[in-house]
Amino acid sequence: MDFPMKTLETETTSNAAIGTNPAALIPRRNKPKRNKYRFVTLRLFLRALSKGKISLRKLVNVAWCTIGYHLNLTKSAPSPFILSLELWNECNAGCLFCRDKKGRIYDINPQSTGGSISKGKMPSETAIDIIKQLKDDVLIAVLYTNGEPLLYKDLAKVTQAATDHKVATMIASNGLLFTEENAKAILDAGIDFIKIQLSGFTQDIYSIQIRYGEIEHLKENIRMLARLNKEGNYKTLILVDFILYNYNRHQVDLVSQFCDELNVMMNIRPGNPKGGLEDKEPALPHDPLPLKISCDWLWKGMQVNWNGEILQCCEAVVWGNAPAYDTFKLGHTDVKRVWNGQAAMNLRKRISTKGRGDIPLCAKCTRQGVCFKW
Repeated sequence: MDFPMKTLETETTSNAAIGTNPAALIPRRNKPKRNKYRFVTLRLFLRALSKGKISLRKLVNVAWCTIGYHLNLTKSAPSPFILSLELWNECNAGCLFCRDKKGRIYDINPQSTGGSISKGKMPSETAIDIIKQLKDDVLIAVLYTNGEPLLYKDLAKVTQAATDHKVATMIASNGLLFTEENAKAILDAGIDFIKIQLSGFTQDIYSIQIRYGEIEHLKENIRMLARLNKEGNYKTLILVDFILYNYNRHQVDLVSQFCDELNVMMNIRPGNPKGGLEDKEPALPHDPLPLKISCDWLWKGMQVNWNGEILQCCEAVVWGNAPAYDTFKLGHTDVKRVWNGQAAMNLRKRISTKGRGDIPLCAKCTRQGVCFKW
């Protein structure tokens, strides 16, 4: 899931490029530093504020979660301030780093024997009920984790429910399935932030990472989305997320110009070579593993998988047999009780006292803070 997670920052080459480049690939500074996406976060905050989706109570909840994390309290605030929902983990693009040729999702748990992650859809009633339970305290609902959100037929319905309850929303998409109809539906529903993945500006480059998709069709979809956003005065934030590899870095300026022309934001992040590019591309850059520190997500964010499993973080949806705090049952589960239930508090205590190295899912994780993954 990608609302907020870790990235690297370097200088950019365009007014559109407000994001990040791995310094090893575009070396303009000797030492890269973390980018918390403050510009994007500020714009998203101001939009949510203008739409009445920010309240004093929500800000107090954010502060409470943050203080709980820094003080290593086993009990966090009454509610998370980030809610991530895996509405459907199916995808149409077939990115190399995420799935195999048959569309099977890679299981990152080295101890798993199943080979891939099971797939399914979350009933819209479940998603809406969870949002309703947390509406007074949660800042944003992230309506995807591993899947393509545009495949989910009730995306606009869930988005509208969040808007009705004054909860901000965002999605990240490969952009290939946008139509005038579904784009207008989610814009009308009040979506606040749309992030679109791009890994090339010509078909020969784009198709190296994306198995199933046509770049010209994608570019037309982005143009259409930007046009509808402008014509309808929706003021939804649109960001093109360029995934940088050695093989496509010569096209950064083309993408930057494209984004400038459409007046949409651009981000650059390092690509994951998994799935066939390991011998051609460098591994993802990261700092030494932060094994001795705890993780913000346990105090700030709630992840709910498509099958109702309430998990510790977004990474758990691709970790086979990840232990769940509980499984959501419509009409029965109180998610705030689960949030500060015994399972959640035990995990917070464990990571606070023993660090990440004691938890297999966390032991090789480099993430710090709640920011975009890369």
